[in-house]
Amino acid sequence: MTDTPIYQPKRAMHAAIASIVTVSVLIVIKTIALFMTGSVSILASLIDSLSDAVVSGMNALAIHISLLPADKNHRHGHGKVEGLAALLQAAFITGAGVFLALESVRRLAEPQDIQAHGVAIIVMAIAIVLSVGLVLVQNRILRAAPSLAVQADRAHYSSDIVVNGGVIAALAVQSMGGPWWIDPVFALGVAGWLGWLAWGIGRQGIDMLLDRELPRETRTRIEEIIRAEPRIHGIHDLRTRASGMQIYIYFDVELDPDMKLIHAHDITRDIEIALVREFPNAEVMIHMDPLGDIDDSRHSVPGVHH
Repeated sequence: MTDTPIYQPKRAMHAAIASIVTVSVLIVIKTIALFMTGSVSILASLIDSLSDAVVSGMNALAIHISLLPADKNHRHGHGKVEGLAALLQAAFITGAGVFLALESVRRLAEPQDIQAHGVAIIVMAIAIVLSVGLVLVQNRILRAAPSLAVQADRAHYSSDIVVNGGVIAALAVQSMGGPWWIDPVFALGVAGWLGWLAWGIGRQGIDMLLDRELPRETRTRIEEIIRAEPRIHGIHDLRTRASGMQIYIYFDVELDPDMKLIHAHDITRDIEIALVREFPNAEVMIHMDPLGDIDDSRHSVPGVHH
């Protein structure tokens, strides 16, 4: 049996708080560095951190709402707010990328000298250390709280490490007499990266809102667990989806038609226990069919019966 981390969804809020604290420090030091240097690469990194701040704030709110218990009007809970938050984050990051692209083009048309390269490089090195620390914290928390909001945040900060390293390289090259245009051109590249990042986050949000199936490897593992039950004669109509940190698993099993209901119930309960043991954030719904008679109303829906 594979080792499964303890499911602790409330830890996702710890990741959100850590992000807010980290990005607040980054904004302060990058703002100081920008005023000291005038570098558009530093501006690019600062804009990235400002977008991080908004995203982290959205994530904290989304996680808070997603953790609210189900109620009579939201029987499946509030997890899909994370998908909605992902779309809002994607829109904001896109806007930040457009602004940065326009500023980079302006700097190409109107070159400006950069001052205090050494200070800027030190600031960006500090930013890398803080970002690495945050990503390590997020990785640890995601094992217990598989939140889309935290995953999006981690992707952003992981890429920040590369971006900040690029800023250091651009500043170092320019301080050694490199071409003046390397600074705005690198910033233009960051703008393009922000657009790519926004697309990835937005796509994840859409997938959740439209109930996209779980990854193939997850579905394969679910089927393996179900088929490990020797008392069933078959499985069909497996459907899965995610809502926030919760996943939902629906399927039909074929049982001996002469079996007593209490025995059939025991079998499905054992399957449910096995699934939840492996996927502690799962809600399982099992439909029982007598062997040889699997027709019901759901089978008229294209793509469901398989």
